[in-house]
Amino acid sequence: MEKWTQDEAIAFECARECINHMIAICTGQLHENPSDERRAELVAERSRLAGELRTLRLKDHAEIARIRTEYGAFIRASMS
Repeated sequence: MEKWTQDEAIAFECARECINHMIAICTGQLHENPSDERRAELVAERSRLAGELRTLRLKDHAEIARIRTEYGAFIRASMS
C-alpha cells in the first residue's frame, strides 16, 4: 500500500482543484459565444486539462508544484 504525507495529499488535492478551476474557466469562456477558432482552442484546452487531471499522480511532485504555481497564478489573475 502506497503511503503519503499529509502535505503531499494537500498539494495533490490543491493541484486537482487548480485543474478543475481551469476547466471551469474554459467552459465559462465557451458560453461567451467565442469565434469558431477560439471555440476550437478552448475545447482543445479543456480536453488537454481533463487528460492532465486523469494522469496526475500523488507522487508527481514536480508536476504538482508546476500546476499549483502556473495555474494558481492564472486563476488569481482571472479573478481580479
